[in-house]
Amino acid sequence: MRLRGIQFIYDNQGRKISAVVDLRRYEKEFAVFLQELSKKRSGGTTTNTNPVIGDTTDVVGSGGNNSGSTVNARKLKIDALLKTARSYYGVPYRTGGISRSGMDCSGFTQTSFKAIGLNLPRVSRDQALIGQSVAKSQLQPGDLVFFATGTPGRINHVGIVTDASNPDAIRFIHASSSRGIMETSMGINYWVRAYIKARRVV
Repeated sequence: MRLRGIQFIYDNQGRKISAVVDLRRYEKEFAVFLQELSKKRSGGTTTNTNPVIGDTTDVVGSGGNNSGSTVNARKLKIDALLKTARSYYGVPYRTGGISRSGMDCSGFTQTSFKAIGLNLPRVSRDQALIGQSVAKSQLQPGDLVFFATGTPGRINHVGIVTDASNPDAIRFIHASSSRGIMETSMGINYWVRAYIKARRVV
């Protein structure tokens, strides 16, 4: 049974609608959201604004008040994605694998994204065709990064960005053919030479 939290909200036209949160997946984040909302109300603020849960969510309502608590659904999805991906640390590499007994690179990304409700193609070269193109300088956690580790220019490897705080050493998690699921830096010369492109699907 899926546990859900339902928050009634109002859109810009004053119509009452509801947002549904999967509490099994986002229980902690939803609890923080409720605490922040409670603090806002106990602070003496009287307004009929309510938070809209969405990709770029803000508090909306009469008067254009955007000062309240925000819930960013995209960030929640990416946090869940990376939590799932990191849960596979140490899983060995296995060609064609999509389970904890063994995974290849595209099987790993496909399985990780499936956990947040996104279905990716099975192989890396097809995964490189979906979503939006992203410049290397604009990479963010959750982005897919593609490499050519065999034939020059031919995509045969994929990983998921985990940390883009240092542009010169962006970190990503992937299925290494020699070490299994692991995290490494794109700043290493091997990956600098092999890098082809990036796509954003969340």
